[in-house]
Amino acid sequence: MMIIQIYAIISEKDACSLAKLGVDHIGVVVSEMGDKEKGIVSLAKAKKIIATIKNEQKKSSVIVNTVAITEIERFVSILKMDILHVCSETSLKKLKNIKQMLKKYNVKLMYAIPVKSEESIKKAVAVSQIVDYILLDSPDESKQMSGFVGATGKVHDWSISKCIIEEVSVPVILGGGLSPKNVQRAITMVHPAGVDAKTSLDLPFMSGRKDIEKVALFVKKARKMSK
Repeated sequence: MMIIQIYAIISEKDACSLAKLGVDHIGVVVSEMGDKEKGIVSLAKAKKIIATIKNEQKKSSVIVNTVAITEIERFVSILKMDILHVCSETSLKKLKNIKQMLKKYNVKLMYAIPVKSEESIKKAVAVSQIVDYILLDSPDESKQMSGFVGATGKVHDWSISKCIIEEVSVPVILGGGLSPKNVQRAITMVHPAGVDAKTSLDLPFMSGRKDIEKVALFVKKARKMSK
């Protein structure tokens, strides 16, 4: 079954709506105080959203705005998410340390790789020995968090993504500019274990909310390809 992952949720209401539409991984981006216009929630709000996701029997995938392991662990210990999604350039040694720390909390590790060149394939192969999921995203400046991978709204070279999927054994989720218009073409070409979307499903005016009709169409089109 194709994994459908949607970022970035800022309310319990949207989390419930996405769960009912059949979204598997509901993504939350968290900082201490949050930034609602960018789709980033506070630690306190994230706790409520993650509890809602758990209640709906879906998985919570969480990005935190820190790269320090002690701070990451503080977020993990408070939020108890299902998946920690690391989306900043991280050494293999540090990834191993994060993975070891997550075992205490029974939390899975997802790592985002910006798909640029042959180097992206090498990185993915090395990372696949450590993480539980790989997310393939587009390089470029994130509209959400400076220095982080993702939320560009741009498509990358899917032929490189296809090579990565053929080389690694962990589930690979394809992100980067996916929308109801191109998700079926992406699945046909790349054959990922899952698909991820954010920017194309946002309501306008920097509200951080999701266009539920677009989410429904995205889910419907992706599910059609996985039958």
